[in-house]
Amino acid sequence: MSLLRKTLLYLVLVAVPVAIGGGWLFHTLISRVVRYEIDEQLTSDLLFVQEQLSTTDRPMPEGQHLLDNPHVEEIAPGYTLKPLFSDTLEYDRREKQLVPVRRLTATVQVADRSYLVVVKQVIGEFIEITQLLSVAIIVGFLGLLGVLLGLTSWVSRRLWQPFYQLIDQLRNYRLDAQTPATFPDSTITEFSQLGRTLNDMSRNLHGQYVAQKEFTDHAAHEMQTPLSIVTTLLDRLLATEPLTQQQVEYMEQAQGAIGRLVHLNKSLLLLSKIDNNQFLDQQPVDLSALAQKLHHNFSSYAHHRQLGWVSRITPDVIRPMNPYLAEVLFSNLIKNATIHALPATCAEMTLTKTFFNIVNVGLPLPFPSDQLFDRFVKNPNRPESTGLGLALVRQIAERHGMTVQYQFDELAQIHSFSVYFPH
Repeated sequence: MSLLRKTLLYLVLVAVPVAIGGGWLFHTLISRVVRYEIDEQLTSDLLFVQEQLSTTDRPMPEGQHLLDNPHVEEIAPGYTLKPLFSDTLEYDRREKQLVPVRRLTATVQVADRSYLVVVKQVIGEFIEITQLLSVAIIVGFLGLLGVLLGLTSWVSRRLWQPFYQLIDQLRNYRLDAQTPATFPDSTITEFSQLGRTLNDMSRNLHGQYVAQKEFTDHAAHEMQTPLSIVTTLLDRLLATEPLTQQQVEYMEQAQGAIGRLVHLNKSLLLLSKIDNNQFLDQQPVDLSALAQKLHHNFSSYAHHRQLGWVSRITPDVIRPMNPYLAEVLFSNLIKNATIHALPATCAEMTLTKTFFNIVNVGLPLPFPSDQLFDRFVKNPNRPESTGLGLALVRQIAERHGMTVQYQFDELAQIHSFSVYFPH
């Protein structure tokens, strides 16, 4: 949820209880004011009845109002009742229904006579007016709240526009661009400071990226050259005569070590380039054609090891990837399966629209399976391995949003590697 929506949500969550509480408070206040005014009117009516009784010097006839208002009744002398206000329901003959009534009951002493006087006031219309006023206030407040939320949303969007522009630029930011990204300034102090900070960060990152890239390229070139020279010289030495059998063995061991060193150097440089995002360029890669090519390339080696080399490839599997990294990813998995498969068994690769899978029959891992994709973790029985092949697989897969999973069936001794493509 965006910051703007969350702010508006909190405003609504705060405003709704305030509106309900304010409406109830206003309704209570209006009701009390109206009741106070009605009580004053009833008190005035009671005084008027008392004056009428004092001037007539005789019992006042029953009221002619539909609700028998006022009601005057002579009672025995000495009985005194303080003024008492009460609410009740009485039948209105004109409305032909029960209506709410506010009533004042008191005793009036005139000369040596005592009277019980009841004055009444129909309050149904007052209650309706109070309710209408309360509803109108609540509706008006909610309408004002809606307008306020709309204005707040509009103003916030305008105020946060520079921030959204910064987000869009960061989303499209590329470390391998020719020049460092430039973020715009803003009239808002906080966003202006954020833009300047991002500009400084962009320049620093671009400088570090260029320096790292130059170091990687130079290291690759400088290390490959002497290794190639040493390999060439060893080949020439092997061609010279005479050589003892021991000298030939030493030179072959040296060639093997240099070959491993060359492979290790290439793998480490490739990992470094991937870590430094030097393979950001992506394009649609036909994985079906790539899998077919790799299957054909490894056919001779599989035949040499007497492996049943089977492939199930769905045609036209196109994924956005770096072409070079795609070939490294799948070739490392295929090479791992064919090398570690037991002779005279089988290896099978499957490619669909959603995943790539390769299985082989082999001995259990000599180390925990959770270390399988770590760097420099390898089978002790294969010292020629660099221990970086599967680390490259995981690194490349993560860079392209893929998921790599490994499973081992102990009963059938089947190793299974799966690469799931993102949706």
